[in-house]
Amino acid sequence: MGLAEEYKKIYESEIFPISKGIILTYSPLANKYLFQPYSHNIDTDCIEQLCALMRQNMLFYCYGEEEVVTHYQKGTFADLEQAAQFAYKNRLPERHAKSDGLPGEVLLDLLLQIYEKDAFKLAVRPILRQNDDNEIKGYDLTYFTMHNGKIVLWLGQAKLGQKAYCKSGIHSDLLEKFKKEYLSGQMFFVCDKQVGVSKESQMITDIINKINIATLKENDADRATALLECFITNNITINIPCLMAYEENDVYCDVSCLYQKIENQMEDMQRYFTKHTYSFEGFSPQIILYIFPLKDLEKLRDNKVGFYHGLR
Repeated sequence: MGLAEEYKKIYESEIFPISKGIILTYSPLANKYLFQPYSHNIDTDCIEQLCALMRQNMLFYCYGEEEVVTHYQKGTFADLEQAAQFAYKNRLPERHAKSDGLPGEVLLDLLLQIYEKDAFKLAVRPILRQNDDNEIKGYDLTYFTMHNGKIVLWLGQAKLGQKAYCKSGIHSDLLEKFKKEYLSGQMFFVCDKQVGVSKESQMITDIINKINIATLKENDADRATALLECFITNNITINIPCLMAYEENDVYCDVSCLYQKIENQMEDMQRYFTKHTYSFEGFSPQIILYIFPLKDLEKLRDNKVGFYHGLR
């Protein structure tokens, strides 16, 4: 069994069984963009369950495929909660409590790994550092999938907060973070810094690194153009999954209305985003809007019962 298959086997045995009772997914709606709605379950401790699942995903968020398999086979950690505590303290930079985007990033990572079962890490983003030693800015998620010779880069953004903040934040990200120069700068940086990822990612990083080196003396615009031309030649496309996880307690007030309430949330997001056109010079990505209303955002962020339980 190869490394990638072993990693997926571990993920499926540890995360899949519990996620099915905690996260609910609904049929996506393809319009101008692709809208994919989710919800959590409606148990009295639904937020606590979701947060525990997110923490259990920390090992898979903070470590590459090779690292996960090695630690798992050696029995390094007693359980995934212990792995989460270690990863939080040793793999992540110190973040300000009020502006920490980690819960949203981990939730986006969780959703992608659950529902895109053939996704591989392009890099282990949580441990990447900029030249000033601060945490890397840019995309909150960097994965790829390969099917029948076609490569899809998954470059995601996550917002967790109030609904208006999530909508405006994702809107701004789509305007600012997917210009060709920004895209090429991020890809050149990420692909030069692989740690413990699968051999499947090597082919893509080799392609991108060759362009990075060959165009080193050119200006940013020409380097970006060269990379996009390379994507076309190698049948590489881009998906942009954008998570909006926000408090909407009313969705969970009546179980019999849950499905309709989720539909209403999706329609609201459609009205907002279809008013906008996002232009991407040199490439045409698929924008996928992950819509995830939450029952209690304050509880999710709580140190005692929420996501940070046992971490801080």
